[in-house]
Amino acid sequence: MPSIDDRYIKKFPSSANAYNTAGEFFPSGITHQNRHAEPFPVYFNSGSGGVKFDLDNNTIIDFVMGNGSLLQGHAHPKIVEAISSQVARGTHLGGSTLFEIEWAKSVKNLVPWLEQVRFTNSGTESTYLALRCIRAFNKKSKILKFEEHFHGWHEYALPSQGNAGPAFVPQAIMDMVIVVKPELGEVEKALKEHLDIGVVMLEPTGAHYACFPLQPETFLKELRDLTNRHNIVLMFDETITGFRISKGGAQIRYNVQPDISVFGKIVAGGMPGAAIAGSSEILEMMSFKGDPDWDNNQRIGQGGTFNGNPPTAIAGTVGLNMIADEPINQVADSMASRLRTGINSAFKATNIPGFAYGIASIVNLFFGKYPSKLTDLESPNLSYEEVRQNMTAMRKGYLTKAMLTHNVHVMGGQVFMVSSAHTEEQIDQTIRAFELSLRDLKSEGIV
Repeated sequence: MPSIDDRYIKKFPSSANAYNTAGEFFPSGITHQNRHAEPFPVYFNSGSGGVKFDLDNNTIIDFVMGNGSLLQGHAHPKIVEAISSQVARGTHLGGSTLFEIEWAKSVKNLVPWLEQVRFTNSGTESTYLALRCIRAFNKKSKILKFEEHFHGWHEYALPSQGNAGPAFVPQAIMDMVIVVKPELGEVEKALKEHLDIGVVMLEPTGAHYACFPLQPETFLKELRDLTNRHNIVLMFDETITGFRISKGGAQIRYNVQPDISVFGKIVAGGMPGAAIAGSSEILEMMSFKGDPDWDNNQRIGQGGTFNGNPPTAIAGTVGLNMIADEPINQVADSMASRLRTGINSAFKATNIPGFAYGIASIVNLFFGKYPSKLTDLESPNLSYEEVRQNMTAMRKGYLTKAMLTHNVHVMGGQVFMVSSAHTEEQIDQTIRAFELSLRDLKSEGIV
């Protein structure tokens, strides 16, 4: 039987050719570090609903879903119509518009306790801007972040973020970022030792969309209490979880109010866009006050040519209003539950230790052991060491390739971002593809 690599190369010849061309233009031939793949990444040119199509016209069931941004699936007609109608009227009007106000209303409708909103173009921009505003607000220079938690690619987010090391980040910046494991005792110890910590930031369900899971039901409430006692700003990075794990994200699902929230992906309806939101006291650090010293020297400045541009604002408004008014989350969650159940049956059928878990419409994979109890199927108690030992780059890479040869695209070889556009038939096809892929990996000694 041909190997996984042999079948992959044979199935995607046009992608191999495209990658050879891309190498002439881009570092490593890619435009996003997560698209690095051996021997080459697959190239896609269109998508519809729960599927997308590559250069060789293969129909691929998609669970990358725009890196998690497409909760309604590819090219949802309502969002397409909204964007298309605005593009014909202007993509950038060089000034304020009512569209940005409507977008902000849609955000606040789903997370009512947010006091103010500011739009950016990416999650990285938002976390960077939020940290500057927080530092201006409380005059404290240090940041506490958790090991492996990802907050973008700016320098304050790089220490222990897992995807790439903090190469060439000045030591002065490294010294300002305190990294601990997500354990309350470690957090409290750090807050006592570093009195100039001004903010604790985290992915509220765990690092890398819960590939390193937390137990958010208890942890978030206890962390909120702890930061309140120490008068520390709490920042939720809901770039992934926002509007996906509930209509209002993690903070609404678990009823924990952070001081500042960062939203990306779904907030912009699949367009490039993001936001910071929360305490008006903190966001007012960007406000003009008519005082020359404040306005020119102390105010946090934020530009961004495409902040709140009309097509993105309209896409975000339509997408968020759909989440508010339609059973988008319920359908996606139901399909994810069906997928989790089927994947766990596939692990048992192949006698390969492992299981699927996840919250709402995110399905995570773990190789190495079966779940100890049913509650582990949402937020299992997995240590960093277990995840690193079992979810190796080789396993994830080969699972991605094996699944693609069976017409399914898994995000990073370990996560399924399920949308409301996925059908029961597509979910069942994915379960069959996963079982076949497990057998492929087993036959090559990868698991």
